[in-house]
Amino acid sequence: MAEAKKPRAKSVQKTDLVEMAAAAAVETVEATVIAEPASQPKRASQAKPVETAAIFSTVREQGDVLRHALREAVTVSAQGVLEVNGKIIDALQAQSHAAIDLWQNAIRTPHLSDALSTQTSATRQAYETASAQWKDIAETTAHWFTRSFEPLQTVLQRQGR
Repeated sequence: MAEAKKPRAKSVQKTDLVEMAAAAAVETVEATVIAEPASQPKRASQAKPVETAAIFSTVREQGDVLRHALREAVTVSAQGVLEVNGKIIDALQAQSHAAIDLWQNAIRTPHLSDALSTQTSATRQAYETASAQWKDIAETTAHWFTRSFEPLQTVLQRQGR
């Protein structure tokens, strides 16, 4: 009743299909290897090395210019830092001397009213001096930053043209 199934020739068909696919792939690969590259005009192939060399020399020159500008900016910045630092130290010393003088004068004064007037005038004078000094420090700092970025701005403006 149940019939025995007949074995099919699947293995034969698989072998044939695999061989057929392999043969098609080999033909495609051979056709690709045999094909010659598209012809290019000789002018284009000769121009590339010249352009590449020009680009590399331009990049090298721009790198050298940028390196020099950075070196100059760092030098100017270091000088600006030293200048601002010196002004801050001078301002702090002047303020500490003014405070010491104020207290010495306040202690030496025999009357309380004279001590108050001395303290008031010395405080006003110290405030005016400190304001002028810190304004000078702020201006020097702004000038320092401006001078520090000038070499870089010059280089970037030249490259932008």
